[in-house]
Amino acid sequence: MSLCTVCGRVYCDHTPDERDQTHEEMMRPLSAEEEEAWKNEPSDSQEKIRVAKKHAHDPIR
Repeated sequence: MSLCTVCGRVYCDHTPDERDQTHEEMMRPLSAEEEEAWKNEPSDSQEKIRVAKKHAHDPIR
């Protein structure tokens, strides 16, 4: 599941509309950059949110 564009978390209660993503975009695997941020940044990190927004509309594989 991709990082949330609102809070930067993987699992949260934000809806696709709140995240400005489709359900499929929400459910896609983490990109390498998202995974790195997820592993190394604290919850609600601005860096996680920045990375999430950058990858919000990545192509779905």
